[in-house]
Amino acid sequence: MDIDFGKLIYAVGYYLSYQDRIGRDFMINESSLKYPVADYLTALEIPIRQIKLEYPHPKLRRRLIDLVITAADPNDHLEMAFEFKIAGENTKNETERQRVFNDLMRLHLVRNGGKTSCYLLITGRYEDFIQSFRSIPTVRPTHNSRDLPEPSGFFSEWFGFKVNESRTFMVRNQDRDEYRNIYAAFLADYLAKESVEILELPEKITTQCVSITAISSESPTPYLAGIWKVE
Repeated sequence: MDIDFGKLIYAVGYYLSYQDRIGRDFMINESSLKYPVADYLTALEIPIRQIKLEYPHPKLRRRLIDLVITAADPNDHLEMAFEFKIAGENTKNETERQRVFNDLMRLHLVRNGGKTSCYLLITGRYEDFIQSFRSIPTVRPTHNSRDLPEPSGFFSEWFGFKVNESRTFMVRNQDRDEYRNIYAAFLADYLAKESVEILELPEKITTQCVSITAISSESPTPYLAGIWKVE
């Protein structure tokens, strides 16, 4: 399936910017991201019957996937799966870190031996995306600085922020408490379906940045977005 992920993230960014400009920013949440994504996919002439929202996870009990594309044969595998996240001021907090990892694991588990391509789309207001997700500062940034910081902080271990940049991080044998506790919490909160023998952490997870909004400190766009393939 041929998807231009660059066009997809700009569709999301422009949609959110439009909602913000006409005073509907109160309507912007993770659930609302399915509208620009589904619209873009249908514009590619993917049959609407193959685009499913809030689709039951095939391996996890009482868990849903934000959006999937099913194969033409309904008895066949899922072709693509997407989870959506909005980066906000609280994204750097432990609760939101947990939610991001949970999405990574949900996607990793649905890969079906590589038959299903899985993607995590993260978007947010310019400053929130930069300061709470991409480049979490150790000190409060000054408004006088025009320099765009390099990726740093908690999420930089899970995500690269250049197209085709990959990150592979250890899950099962993680020795740092700030990550190990999050990984253990996933197993404590999630239950496998009866058809799955046991739910366990993978040895490692790999993410690859397939597209990301052009970032400029001189002329920032209202919303930034990136898409990462999860393996």
